Amino acid sequence: MDRQDILSVLVGVVIVLVVALVVKPALSGGPGDDSTPGALPTPAPVVTTPALTPDPAGKEIIREFRWTAIDGGVQTATLEIPSSLFDRERKTPRMADHSAWGRYALSEDERPYLEALARQIASPRFNTPDEDYWRVMDVLFFVQQLPYSSDDAPASYTGGAVPAQAIHTPGGVEYPKYPVETLVDGEGDCEDSSILAASLLTFMGYDTVLLGYSDHMAVGVQMTGNGPYYADYTPRSYDFGGKRYYYVETTNYLPLPRTNPGNIDRWGKPFPVGDVTHGSISSVRSETPTIIPLRYIVRPTHYTVRPVDPLPGGEGLW
Repeated sequence: MDRQDILSVLVGVVIVLVVALVVKPALSGGPGDDSTPGALPTPAPVVTTPALTPDPAGKEIIREFRWTAIDGGVQTATLEIPSSLFDRERKTPRMADHSAWGRYALSEDERPYLEALARQIASPRFNTPDEDYWRVMDVLFFVQQLPYSSDDAPASYTGGAVPAQAIHTPGGVEYPKYPVETLVDGEGDCEDSSILAASLLTFMGYDTVLLGYSDHMAVGVQMTGNGPYYADYTPRSYDFGGKRYYYVETTNYLPLPRTNPGNIDRWGKPFPVGDVTHGSISSVRSETPTIIPLRYIVRPTHYTVRPVDPLPGGEGLW
């Protein structure tokens, strides 16, 4: 074999090695890739969930929830929030005006944590034309199963003491909780559960309001397609701002007689949307509630304005 033949063979070997080691792996996605030759790599999913803010102190509060879902199955969920968020909200002064309590449902600091919790509670799983209705009911049944406790009971609060920011009135103690406070405490009264339910539903994209009665608070939710089709009663609704909001109860579920009295499990079903006929609160059946928008702007009240004495070395206002 002469020199020219040897060179031709070497060139051929080099070409084969280049194809085997460079070209083919590039087409097949790289060395050791089992994907189909010529296929493009799968792009990473786009993350749309808001980032959870880490606690600067490195302390987290974790709450585990276990409840019965709307389909009868036992569900679990986890809430993990910075302790600094809880502490800051616990120390925030409360507004005495009931008409402004909807603002507690719209905390932007809480939004990512409540959205994450709502995805656990009301994940799309029914795959029916009534999916929208069942997701709302999942949230309501979760909230309805939280224990009821009054604002003046120290046991209602983590730490076992009524917060210093509570409002003391002739009628008793008022302390409307932020949604995260209710979840961390694990209990609350009617305004607390209503604020929590309104917040979860709002962050899921539903239009909600609070319904204020003389001795109770509930939630109104705007739903398309909801009506007597869903139940054996006429759902109660209220028109406000050109929209129709359906009554929803948040403080309890409907208890049913036990089939086996020795069973320690409670037996019941959720208050469905619009049901005011089966509850025990008379004001809900007889009164027209005050509609409380969540984005209510507090307006000044009338006060008695009195002249003041002059300051030393200066003049008064009059």
